[in-house]
Amino acid sequence: MLELSCLRLSQDKLAALIEITPQDSHVSVTDVQALLHRSEYSHYLFDEEAIQDAVAKFAELRESPELIKKWGDTFIKIASIRNAEISIRISEDKMVARATITAAYGGRPISQGDLVNAMQEAGVSFGLQKQRALALLNAARTADPGMKLEKVVALGRAAVDGQDSRFERLVATPKERLLQPQETSDGRVDMRDLGSLETVEPDKPLMRRHPFTVGRQGMSVCGDSLPFKQGREIPFTVGEGSRIANDDQNLLLATCTGLPLEIENGMKVDDVLSIKEVDVSYGHVDFSGSILITGNVAEGMKVSATGDVHINGFVESANIVAGGDVVVGKGVIGHRLKEGDENYSCSIQAQGEVHATFIQYSHVQAEKDVTVTSQLLHSKIESKGKVTVSDAGGLRGTLIGGTVEAGDEISTVVLGATAGTATQLTISGDFDEIQEERRSLNNVKQTLHQKLGKVLDAQMKLSSVKKEEREPDTADKLAATLHHTRQELVQIDFALDYNQQLEQEFFAKAKLTVRRELHPNVRLDIVGQKLFTNREYGPTETKYEEGKISFTPLVGKK
Repeated sequence: MLELSCLRLSQDKLAALIEITPQDSHVSVTDVQALLHRSEYSHYLFDEEAIQDAVAKFAELRESPELIKKWGDTFIKIASIRNAEISIRISEDKMVARATITAAYGGRPISQGDLVNAMQEAGVSFGLQKQRALALLNAARTADPGMKLEKVVALGRAAVDGQDSRFERLVATPKERLLQPQETSDGRVDMRDLGSLETVEPDKPLMRRHPFTVGRQGMSVCGDSLPFKQGREIPFTVGEGSRIANDDQNLLLATCTGLPLEIENGMKVDDVLSIKEVDVSYGHVDFSGSILITGNVAEGMKVSATGDVHINGFVESANIVAGGDVVVGKGVIGHRLKEGDENYSCSIQAQGEVHATFIQYSHVQAEKDVTVTSQLLHSKIESKGKVTVSDAGGLRGTLIGGTVEAGDEISTVVLGATAGTATQLTISGDFDEIQEERRSLNNVKQTLHQKLGKVLDAQMKLSSVKKEEREPDTADKLAATLHHTRQELVQIDFALDYNQQLEQEFFAKAKLTVRRELHPNVRLDIVGQKLFTNREYGPTETKYEEGKISFTPLVGKK
């Protein structure tokens, strides 16, 4: 067994040496390592190659003892002191800096100054996490030799975009009633009872504007400033029948009695014509304002309003035209005027949204969204917004037959029928306009590149002409034209990037969502890309990827 006396400290006090002397038994690598572990040098960095070299020397001396005279005093450095080491790693986005410390082998630990210097050398100049850094230094001092410890020591500050003025409506609008039927005393929901229609009186608070926020510049751990979007103050849209409160510029009040209607960034209060029934005995209705019909609209009747039209009952084979929304509390019922075509006895035209409990054999045109809470059957729907066939909880809603044309998403609980009823869906939105703008931008870009080439050619030709023979200011004019053309190209590239963003946003919204069942014989056309169902599907949605649209399971929905 090797004795501790075989070890000694080097003259520079940085290494442990082993003396090669005759031993009674064979010396192995394990013997040398065990000797070091028993010694005061156990926390030094072992040199495995040197240990093997020492073992070979012991074996050689055991076989030939006379070598001791030839060798004399022989020492081999088998362990040494090594100071702690530190490295700094910065994330790709330059928002996080991590320090890795390799604990010392009997040497000097990393000090606060070492850490600061390492961070500076790595380019870290912002966001020092002092408590985390101190915890890392303290842990490294007591860690086993050679142990690697890592901790975040600097964090960037994310940019915070400012928020534009936000508008909070303080009164309920009629279309909300359709999605919030009344609860009966036994806890059930009565889909026929939509509650009373809320009107407002003068000085009733309609809407509150929440102030915009400025935002805050961000900073990377390398000290680079990160841009932010500053919020904008958006003024109220003071509609007819409303005013800004004298003592609160962020509060909108009613000025008259009427029906509260939400408009972009504001409210208006419409005069309300209240009618019990629209039938032959009452006659057609044409009113400047909003109309409330507490009963039904009978077959063959026409109702026209510059504002909203709210019908608590049914619309049966009638014609409704509204400058705002159309809300039908019960249902819209029509029939085909001629078998096999899409001319129906019932039609609705709205400059706003259309909401109804169910619609069948009817033609509906809306500038905004169409929402049906129960069934949409064999009808023609044209909406520049989204079409939703579902109740508020997403538990019921069936779309069967007919054609639906939407600006973006079409969403329903059940689509089609087990019998394979033909159902045609189309989503187009403003995709053609986006594509046309891209073509126009690319044409302008091509023209600018041609102009740029001509200017560069002109500069090259000018360079071969002696200065005294050049026309005055020609070089300056060419340089100015070159600079302006390059600036225009930069602007075009920005516009093309924004155009690409618009296309991505379009496909994020232009999709079909079926929450429960998708049946055969459904045809879907999204800007020319067509899908057809020839079997049953469960919860399904469309997915746009690498320029193609496909059906995919609707994850997390039943």
